[in-house]
Amino acid sequence: MTAIAPKNRRAEADERRESLVAAALRCLVRDGHAGISVRRIATEAGVSVGLLNHHFGSIDALIADTYQKLASELTTALLHEIEQAGTPAQKMDAFLVGSFSPRVMDPNLLGAWVVFWSLIRHSEHVSQSHEKSYGTYINLLRTLLDDLAASEGFTIHDTRLAAIGLSAMLDGLWIEWCLNPETFSPANALHICRCWIKGLRHGAFSTDDVV
Repeated sequence: MTAIAPKNRRAEADERRESLVAAALRCLVRDGHAGISVRRIATEAGVSVGLLNHHFGSIDALIADTYQKLASELTTALLHEIEQAGTPAQKMDAFLVGSFSPRVMDPNLLGAWVVFWSLIRHSEHVSQSHEKSYGTYINLLRTLLDDLAASEGFTIHDTRLAAIGLSAMLDGLWIEWCLNPETFSPANALHICRCWIKGLRHGAFSTDDVV
């Protein structure tokens, strides 16, 4: 019998992990919190519960990897849009446009995001995945805001706070739209964010006036 090379075994293990992550995401999208089930995810992936435990050790670890993969894919998609733009202003706008694209504004993902966010305070694995992905996202926003301010000659006293504010607004708009798409359109949401950026240009966050 020919032994399987270590490299091939690693490739097979990686493929199996990716398959389990994809199955977990399908379960969360379809079933919400009820999708947090080793047996349900194993059935969705067509593998045994034992194999799932072998690759991840716990359901928390699998859900955390699923969160990290989804967040990374969305950030990568936004980066692709940004890289196609020219000036800092165009890059900022490309980020906003991408943030309200059909890929991001997907009501089917709401159940999964709600599960992820609800676990942050209760799962060390998910909390660590959140800190990593959120840190990457905030750093991206800070870079966009710093470059925009430098190119147009206005001041943002604390780009970290500005980035947190913009991130919170984006999340809030996305959640509100997913809960009821009749409330406003993605184009309306994009307009709101563009107005927020105009506020930066006219002095919002230009001074340290925290009460």
